[in-house]
Amino acid sequence: MSTSHCTLALIALCLIQGSICQWSVWVDRSISVWEGETVVLNCSFQYPDPVRDPSTVTARWLKNSPFPSNQAAEIYNNKNLERVSSEVQLIGDLNERNCTLQIDNIHKADTGTYYFRFELGQGNNWSGEDGISIYVYARPTKPYISVPTEVIESDEIVTLTCSTGNIDQRGKATLSWEGVEDLTDSTPKNEEQWAGYSWSLKSNLDFIPSHQHHNQLIKCTVNYTPYPYSDETYITLQIRYAPRNTMLVVNATQEEVKEGDCVTLVCVGNSFPEANYTWYKKEQFMNKTETLNTASGNILFKKISRKNSGLYNCMASNYLGHSLSSEVEIDVQYKPDKVTISQELLYKCIAEASPPAVITWKISDDSINLTDPRVSIKSEFNGSHTVSTLKLETTASFCVSCLAQNKHGVSVTERCPPGSYTKMLLLVVGVIASGAVVIIIFIIVAWKRKKEVIEGQELESDSQPVIYTEVQTPKKTLGTQSETSGRREKEFAYANLQHESNGNQAKGQSNRVEFLGAV
Repeated sequence: MSTSHCTLALIALCLIQGSICQWSVWVDRSISVWEGETVVLNCSFQYPDPVRDPSTVTARWLKNSPFPSNQAAEIYNNKNLERVSSEVQLIGDLNERNCTLQIDNIHKADTGTYYFRFELGQGNNWSGEDGISIYVYARPTKPYISVPTEVIESDEIVTLTCSTGNIDQRGKATLSWEGVEDLTDSTPKNEEQWAGYSWSLKSNLDFIPSHQHHNQLIKCTVNYTPYPYSDETYITLQIRYAPRNTMLVVNATQEEVKEGDCVTLVCVGNSFPEANYTWYKKEQFMNKTETLNTASGNILFKKISRKNSGLYNCMASNYLGHSLSSEVEIDVQYKPDKVTISQELLYKCIAEASPPAVITWKISDDSINLTDPRVSIKSEFNGSHTVSTLKLETTASFCVSCLAQNKHGVSVTERCPPGSYTKMLLLVVGVIASGAVVIIIFIIVAWKRKKEVIEGQELESDSQPVIYTEVQTPKKTLGTQSETSGRREKEFAYANLQHESNGNQAKGQSNRVEFLGAV
């Protein structure tokens, strides 16, 4: 009831009861509050004298007794304010005969019955017979959950304890848990303890820690009755465990990894505390594993190359253990490259590409068909390498071309016999030189005959005809058998040109010219 309502009720009651109400005090019956709160003691009073100056009225609030005595503790006195606590103040207007008192930050020790007394002087004093009972309840402290310093995933039981203090025995306090349904099947029990100055309450929760409990939110709540009150607190479980379920994830711009693409390898796993990472790379066709120089959880290839192809895996580890991922193949694809031909007893074309290249052959000699029984072609695939072998049962000279192709491009290389170009050049030079020698010989012969005529040497009509003898020597090989072009070659060892006159002219007069030449 408000102060104005109390005053109106007082006046109405006085009009009805007359002189009985000339001296009176009205207050609430009782108040229950929590320690630390602000409490208001509603109060009004009445006296028969005319309205007086409020400064002449002495307003006093007493505890435990309505009259000043050794048992009564004075809480408020408007004539002696220096002895009044700063937490106590009169908020009513004495001129309106309102004696309402306010107490801030009330304590449990303030529990008791409070009486209002007013004094008008000359023995005109009055104390209310009915006091107002104040029950100050100790407010339970905010719950606190205690956790072991380090909770490690294991088969051993770990205990969480929720506790609260300052429990008032006039009521009943309980502690309850939330978010623990998957931790344990048992029901935690509340236990009260005397802490030397107040009662405390605690509740123990036993569970077996698992990595599945990591970062789980746990709440503990204190509830108090009959005067309703509740407070709560939260914690996040931190369960330490070794790395688990480690896997390697490839983040690429497209499904096929091509040379020059941006590719990221990420090592993913669960652990607490956070894991350190070790990376491994194994050559696909070599029993050799390389430890990469990085401890990061990812590897970035801004422009991946064929050298980065291989089998990758990663290991996550912390001080509790480690976990190794499965291997992931990184196959960097590129157009055919490094196409070479090696020739020993046969031709071999080796092409490196991803996906592996398809090799086809081409021979410069049109007389040799690749479907000829003398031709044998065999291809083998070894990872990114394609090896094709061309075997020919012939001694002819020709150029061989190797064409390697996959869906990303094509490369061509050609190889000719080492002496094929040199032999052709020598043959042409030989033909030209032989023709020049023959022309020179005929010029010399013609010149000598003309000279003889000039000198008066007449040839007789019956002289023997010119004898021309050609002698063919065995063929000489200009180069090795592998350099022979298959064309027919002819050499002249010498040519004898002889003139003989009739008569007994000596054979020593004959003229003979010898020359060498080759055609």
